[in-house]
Amino acid sequence: MKKYQAKTTIYFLFIIWLVLAFLFESSDLFLSNLLFNPLSGWAKFLEHYGEIPGLIVSLIGVYIYFTSNKLSSNAKKIAAYFFLMLASTAGVIYLNFLITHYALNVQYTTTKEIILLTAGSAVINLAAMIYIKSKIKFSNKQYFFSRIVVKMLIFGYLLTNLPLKLLWGRIRFRDFNGDFSNFSAWYIPNGFNGNDSFPSGHAAMGWILISLFVLLAEKSIFQRTAIKTIIITYALILCFSRIVAGAHFASDVLFGSMFMIAAYVVSKHFLFEEQLQRK
Repeated sequence: MKKYQAKTTIYFLFIIWLVLAFLFESSDLFLSNLLFNPLSGWAKFLEHYGEIPGLIVSLIGVYIYFTSNKLSSNAKKIAAYFFLMLASTAGVIYLNFLITHYALNVQYTTTKEIILLTAGSAVINLAAMIYIKSKIKFSNKQYFFSRIVVKMLIFGYLLTNLPLKLLWGRIRFRDFNGDFSNFSAWYIPNGFNGNDSFPSGHAAMGWILISLFVLLAEKSIFQRTAIKTIIITYALILCFSRIVAGAHFASDVLFGSMFMIAAYVVSKHFLFEEQLQRK
């Protein structure tokens, strides 16, 4: 990505982010009141399963990166392997939880169920990593994709989305029960209080799918346009569903989305620059 293109994209995203953040500051509650539908079947379906495509793409990216770790020192490699193992195990646990809890109605109310979920997921993850590392070879483009995914996970989720969820303490719209006296604008932190509406994790997982764009360079323009349209449309519908379900305000999905989109644009730019310097 050329420098002027990256800068233009970043400036454009920042302006869009700023304008929407300003608009949602005064319209969050109005939009949620207008769109909230607790009986919406499609919104409930996406609440249960909407993160799964993003989780799968994240795991694929982590697995590829694990097989192609080219860090310079052993200490860095060990630290990277530890992080990748931890992140992928957490991802498999969450993926298995979503499938078994919502599709099979497993409640995970007992210690035995929790241990089985954790241990089983850890074994599955370790087996997948060993098999992929020993049996599958990946191209430079796929390795580049994996680096994008890992950076998006770190900067678009782990260092932004997840900590803010814990620190901001914003109440979800559906938890107000008609009393909006505790409503707070998106820029007001409420501290650790058990609420985690801001920002939206579903939105972040929806937009991590744009990492697949880097694999489309050799596709025809029709294929590239079709796949990109499907991915962006899915991410937007997933974001919209969170408002309909009352799980998030519009500003929640805005920030969850923009953290991940910004992580993609910036990571892609710097990784391209790194590749050019090596040539």
